[in-house]
Amino acid sequence: MAAFYRCVNTIVMIKYLKFITIVLAVSLCAMACSKKGGNPPEPVKPVVDPPAKPEGPYLGVTLGFQYSAQLTGPPDYPQMQNRSMYNPDPAHPELTWLSWAEQLGQAGVDFVCPNLTGSKPNDNGSPVKIAAMLDALNKLGLSSKIKIALFDDNAASWTAQWNMANGRGYGYAQPFDISDPNNWKYIYDYNYKLFFETIPDANRFKIAGRPVIIIWTCNPTFVGNAAGNASRAITYIRQKCKADFGFNPYIILNGDFFTSDPSCASPGIADAKHNWFGPPSSPYTLGSWNSVNTGVVVPQFQNPAKGGSYLNPDHGKLFSDGLAGTVGRGAQLTLCEGFTDYEEDAAMWRAANINPDGSVRDYSQSGYDYPNQRINILRKYSSDPFPSVLKLEAEGCDQFYGAAGGNGRVNYYRNGNIAVYGTSDAGGGHHVGSIQAGEALEWNELPFGTAGGHIQLRIATDNADTRVHIEIDGTALPAKNLPNTGGLDKWSTFDYGTVNNTAKSYHKIKVVFEKGGVNFNWMQIAGS
Repeated sequence: MAAFYRCVNTIVMIKYLKFITIVLAVSLCAMACSKKGGNPPEPVKPVVDPPAKPEGPYLGVTLGFQYSAQLTGPPDYPQMQNRSMYNPDPAHPELTWLSWAEQLGQAGVDFVCPNLTGSKPNDNGSPVKIAAMLDALNKLGLSSKIKIALFDDNAASWTAQWNMANGRGYGYAQPFDISDPNNWKYIYDYNYKLFFETIPDANRFKIAGRPVIIIWTCNPTFVGNAAGNASRAITYIRQKCKADFGFNPYIILNGDFFTSDPSCASPGIADAKHNWFGPPSSPYTLGSWNSVNTGVVVPQFQNPAKGGSYLNPDHGKLFSDGLAGTVGRGAQLTLCEGFTDYEEDAAMWRAANINPDGSVRDYSQSGYDYPNQRINILRKYSSDPFPSVLKLEAEGCDQFYGAAGGNGRVNYYRNGNIAVYGTSDAGGGHHVGSIQAGEALEWNELPFGTAGGHIQLRIATDNADTRVHIEIDGTALPAKNLPNTGGLDKWSTFDYGTVNNTAKSYHKIKVVFEKGGVNFNWMQIAGS
């Protein structure tokens, strides 16, 4: 246990950096907010549901949006390795949500957990803001595939919010007093209730038909007076969800709840248990409770400059081994920290492979071998590693070649000589345009589920003689003419034809435009 708490203390120090960023955005007058009068009703008894039947496996990710300018940029910590390929447009955060949703779809995850940090007195991470994620999933047609779960970053939502409301600043000046029922409003009223009011029932991630709540920690650094009281607060959550929304949630607690408050082991308190992860020795864990295994995995943590807290990504092996040790060992649910967590170098999004000055950003700088590496690793351990249809956005390719310039906007969307524009095509987002003769886009480790899959290209052009060829693992296939679609804003899907490969295999695909004058929105691999 001593080693575990050393690991937690390391994480505490790092997470404190996130809170400093949030503090700067909050007015000083909010620090003087006082408690509301009146106590919530004391819980009577736990709400006990029968044990859930085995389901899954389910794979999901945490997703922070409020810590360090992930939504709007520029990054607060440009020195970190896992910086995003995507350069956010400060005026259009909805495009950032759209990009994240598209990447989650490519990864094949079952659920996403936008990190909840509460709403009072600091509303920077209010649950109502994740309506934008739901909008993005709906716009891309992904809402039936990717559900939204509640992940409570309770060091922020309980401890930091409570301290701030009591004039001690947004941080960990004192551990959250969970013994006082008046404080439970930070757990439920200012956080969980808003989440369930924002995310409709059809979009909630559920196990056994019950919306899932995952709570990060009950470590004494953050939660005080837990013994005999944490279980009371959890029971209160269940009762309020039942009264307000008509369901008994499926609650997954950190293992430290059980050590801080042994009464959490009583029936009806926890449905499952996670053990988070602990640098530098535990990149993944598998918690077991109620005959249910729950995994937590991180692809990297920090970087060599951080010394003892560093978890080396080892060219993707750390992440693959972690998923093999959780998903591969029968975890009902595996949660990966954290899709957008570049400030702790634990991200899974597409990483930048070119620096703002145009120089190559290699593995030693990024922790990635190529931009989509961690998305590809996620998909390999998803419930559908060889999807019948896999759509790949042109602007999200792993490499590009042959372009002499961009679109006149320096480093728009991503760095380097690639012209990315907002698209008029269905679904919105972006496309690659101003394509020149010889320009090429390339993707690594793409899955082909069948031996005779098709490659389809979404293009727009007003030329009748534009030609394209595809290279698979360096071997060029015959060039083909693209049809005149009637204009550079008139989109059509061109079927390049059948590509013969070994079923259930991975390949490098390059799309080479032999003549320019075409816009390219996406490539799709479809089963025969």
